[in-house]
Amino acid sequence: MASTVTRRFLDGDGRRARLGIVIPSVNTVMEPWAQRTVPDGVSVLAARMFIPPATTPEAFIEMDRNEGKTAIRQLSSVLPDVIAYGCTASSIVQGLDYDAHLRAEISDDYKVPSTTAAHAIVTAVATLGAHTVSIVSPYTKDVDEAEHRYFEKAGLKVVGGACLGISDGFALAEPDADTLFDLGKRGCDGRAEALIMTCLNTRSHTVIDRLEQALGKPVVTSTQATLWHALRLAGIPDKVAGFGRLLAVH
Repeated sequence: MASTVTRRFLDGDGRRARLGIVIPSVNTVMEPWAQRTVPDGVSVLAARMFIPPATTPEAFIEMDRNEGKTAIRQLSSVLPDVIAYGCTASSIVQGLDYDAHLRAEISDDYKVPSTTAAHAIVTAVATLGAHTVSIVSPYTKDVDEAEHRYFEKAGLKVVGGACLGISDGFALAEPDADTLFDLGKRGCDGRAEALIMTCLNTRSHTVIDRLEQALGKPVVTSTQATLWHALRLAGIPDKVAGFGRLLAVH
């Protein structure tokens, strides 16, 4: 049911905007990083969707069906300025039509702008003026291949890529900065105009600047793109340094 409560601005951390982010229960990365990174006067408020450790397509679909709507409804009670659905893989395995329907449903039901991690990535790549991309991820090969198909259907040309083959959702947060940097360099094809690094439970944002310097091209990650798009949809134009061209320039 749509919220009929008039949005209220309160003094304190969220006096400029409240960003609502829905994340899988195993995610230990996105919420604390986003809270540390947002500009002064912006708050990040998260709701969680239970998911078992195994990151299979079936697990993501079950999470969405059984937990997603409940988490979104709970989050709506803080009257956020935007709601971001923070699971790249759930959109990837269910397709563009599903992603578009989810965003429309959130916006229609709760009268706020909405985005998803996958949509934020596509929007970010377009904003950076790129069309040909390489994609790297911590996921298993089947989820990684589904990502390539998704972004190709979204209009991008995918050349090259690599994945780490991690099947445990909690363990997606384990790769350190050097591992992620090596993954990005290994998976980035020279023809690519930008590199995409997916998963909101991976510390990809820690290597964006380093990879951009090494590759000479922009890097878009699930964490960075989702936060960037949520900020912009909430009307926050502030630029944030330290996490690539996307947040620092656009």
